[in-house]
Amino acid sequence: MPARRSITKYQRQAGEQTLRFNENGTFQISVFSDLHFAEDHEKDKKSQQVMDKILSSEDVQLVVLNGDLISGEATHSSNSSAYLDRVVAPLVDRNLPWASTYGNHDSEVNLDPEETFRREKNYTNSLTQKMVSGPTSGITNYYLPIFRHGPSNNTDPAFILWFFDSQGGHYPRAAGDNGTAVPRQDWVDDSVVKWFTNTKSRLLSTYGKPIPSLAFVHIPVYAMRAFQVTGVSPTSEPGINNERVQQQGYASKGGYEAQDYPLIKALLNTTGLVATFSGHDHDNDWCFKWDSKLPELNFTGNGINMCYGRHSGYGGYGDWARGGRQIMLDQESLASDMQSWVRLEDGSVSGNVHLNATYGQDRYQLVERSRSGQAEVAPHYSSLVYLWVFMFYMFMQTFGF
Repeated sequence: MPARRSITKYQRQAGEQTLRFNENGTFQISVFSDLHFAEDHEKDKKSQQVMDKILSSEDVQLVVLNGDLISGEATHSSNSSAYLDRVVAPLVDRNLPWASTYGNHDSEVNLDPEETFRREKNYTNSLTQKMVSGPTSGITNYYLPIFRHGPSNNTDPAFILWFFDSQGGHYPRAAGDNGTAVPRQDWVDDSVVKWFTNTKSRLLSTYGKPIPSLAFVHIPVYAMRAFQVTGVSPTSEPGINNERVQQQGYASKGGYEAQDYPLIKALLNTTGLVATFSGHDHDNDWCFKWDSKLPELNFTGNGINMCYGRHSGYGGYGDWARGGRQIMLDQESLASDMQSWVRLEDGSVSGNVHLNATYGQDRYQLVERSRSGQAEVAPHYSSLVYLWVFMFYMFMQTFGF
């Protein structure tokens, strides 16, 4: 289990944007999902404290803000993008670089994600980019390379981080427009998938080999819902599974029309893609390995891991203990074995797993389902409770319920 560490700053020269593995050959990413700033000043302060506590416990080289940074419905157009300053304050204090995806709450009638992006780019530590232009493309579609530790003339990336804008929410109103809110599509646009496919081909041609990679997108794809239907094991896929997956294109009325199929296909056709990471569903934080046929999907998994982060902010629904998913890359193992865990606000670790060839078959400890402000639930009896939960799960699986 990862040890709790004292705070160390990731120092960079002014204007330096290159990401590199440390001298010990590792690169750690801390993911904050669903921060939901702007709902309440006290909640914002508590969310900043969550970020501070987690970053004080980990040696992080990059922070990913994986969607729903701001609750746009709680803002006024005169000050909406200014909430970004509160979101990134803990990162600025530590001189940490960060990269964002925007979520469905980051675009609302009074919150223009284009303005948020422009404000974010005022910070030299923001690595967020916009590599695709188009009326339905969204904003945060880009990639970042990570290089091996060593001479700066080594120009071959060791790892690629992909970022996608799954959109959603509503289009911002123009000045003087008091009309009905217009919803945005809540899936990665086909123009972005085309860019992704072409960029992968260009990278392959440039470097002569596939580069291991990760992908970050706020709203999960339908494969996560399809796997959830088959049953998330509390020991093989440890974590909280307390909410129906609401995938890209999900609509409680009108149904799902496979809008994310082009992205799913492109992800499966990406050699070396180790894992995807999403947020959006606050009461889920599990991972699964997609290595089989799933119900109602025309694609068979190729071993890609698909993970949730952890609800990090005190805005938004849910009362599970806040935290942030940690990702540890090692330049020796790269795509073959990646460690990941959730650091909770009280400093404890939850769901420490190895996303390797046997993930989904390996057995892990049951996750303590602690609530906000609690170290654990029913400390004297929780182990017994989870034992009975596991026994009930195995009974249901055995007899086909």
